[in-house]
Amino acid sequence: MQMELRKYILKRMFKPEVAKRAKAMRREKIARDASSAFSEKLRCGRLQKRLGYKFKNLDLLKESLVHPGYVGVSKGKVRSNQRLEFLGDAVLQCVITEAVYKKFDAMDEGDLTKVRIALTQGTFLAELSRALDLPKYLVVAHGSEILREMPSVAEDLFEAVVGAIYLDAGFEKTREVLLSWYKRRFDDLPSLVQSHNPKGALQELAVHLGDTIEYRVVSQSGPAHQKVFEIELLIGGKPYATVSASSKKAAESRAAKAAIKEYSKVVEDALRKRQAASEAAAASGGKPQKKPSSKKGKGAASRSAAVRRAGEAAV
Repeated sequence: MQMELRKYILKRMFKPEVAKRAKAMRREKIARDASSAFSEKLRCGRLQKRLGYKFKNLDLLKESLVHPGYVGVSKGKVRSNQRLEFLGDAVLQCVITEAVYKKFDAMDEGDLTKVRIALTQGTFLAELSRALDLPKYLVVAHGSEILREMPSVAEDLFEAVVGAIYLDAGFEKTREVLLSWYKRRFDDLPSLVQSHNPKGALQELAVHLGDTIEYRVVSQSGPAHQKVFEIELLIGGKPYATVSASSKKAAESRAAKAAIKEYSKVVEDALRKRQAASEAAAASGGKPQKKPSSKKGKGAASRSAAVRRAGEAAV
C-alpha cells in the first residue's frame, strides 16, 4: 500500500503539467514577495521624504507605524509602537521645553508653561500628525481603518515617530527635525494658547480694563443623561456670546472662544487710547497750554481733552 502511494506521488510530482503548475506558483510567490517588498520600500521612502529625515534603521520607522490592535492579528512576530510612543513623549517634552525657554526669554515660568502645554497637548499633536500624513501610513488590523481618523491615535503615532528618530539619530538630530515641523507654529503662539485655554486667555485680557467676566446660565433642557446648557457670557456687564453645549464647562469654554476675538479689539483700542493719552501728557511736560485764539483752536483743544478723558476712562 505504501509502495503504491509513493509511486502515485512520484508520478504526480513528475507529471509535466503538475511540475509546470508548481513552477508557475513559485514564480507568482516570488513576484508577490518582490512586489510587496518594493511597495513597502516605496511607502517608507515617501514617508521619510515627508518627514524630512532618512532612517538608517528602517525597522524603527516600521515599528513606529504599528497600531497595538494589529499585533494580535498579524501572522509574524510584530511589535506595536507603544514603547516608542513612551520614549517619544519624553523626548518631545524636553525638546519643546528647551526651545520655548530659549525663544521667549522675557516670559516667566507661568507663561512658559502655558506655551509648552499648547505646543504638546493632544489635539495639537494630532494636528501635526495629520499635517505630516502619518495616519495614512499607520498599520492597523483589517476592518479597523477608522482608527486613522481618531485624534488620540494620531497623537500616539506622532510621539512614536519622534521616539524612532531619537533611537536612530540621537537627541540633536531629533531636535533639528522636530523643530522643523514646529517652525511655523511658533509664529502663531497667541492663538494657540488661547485655543488651549480660552477662559484663561479671556480673563487675562479683562484684567487690563478691570472688567468682570460672568457666565450666566440662560436655560437647560433635555433628559438628565443628555442635558443641554445655554450659557450667556457677559464682560463688564455687556453680553458678548450665547452658546449651547452638553455641559456647563464646555459651554463656557465655547463662549469664551467665541468672544475673545471681539473683546481683544476692545482691549487693544482702549490700550491704544491710554498710550495716546500718556504720550500727550508727556509731550506737554506739565506746562500750561496757550489759550486758543479762535473758535477752531477751542474745538481742537476740546477734542484733545476728550481723547485724554477717553484714555483715562479706558484705564
